Amino acid sequence: MESWIWIIIVLVVAAIFFGFGYFIRKSLAEAKISSAEHAALQIVENAKKEAEALKKETVLEAKDEVHKIRAEAEKDTRERRNEIQRQERRLLQKEESLDKKIGIFGT
Repeated sequence: MESWIWIIIVLVVAAIFFGFGYFIRKSLAEAKISSAEHAALQIVENAKKEAEALKKETVLEAKDEVHKIRAEAEKDTRERRNEIQRQERRLLQKEESLDKKIGIFGT
């Protein structure tokens, strides 16, 4: 009869340890899952921040490029305007010169 009592005690103790082990393992697994979820959220947050920073950098580069192109276009326009003014002055000088020559020969 005593052997049956020992078998029952062993089975009860085994069941208690099995249950205790199960709950410890479950708690550790939940902790790992929670940690992994937190890490995943952190990765997503960092990726969003990097994407936003990259977007801002790209916009700034584009604005800088627009500014350079605009400045170059304005420079070209100024140079063309100056060249046209030089040509107009030369034409006026030639016209005045021709008027003088016509005035000399016409008299």
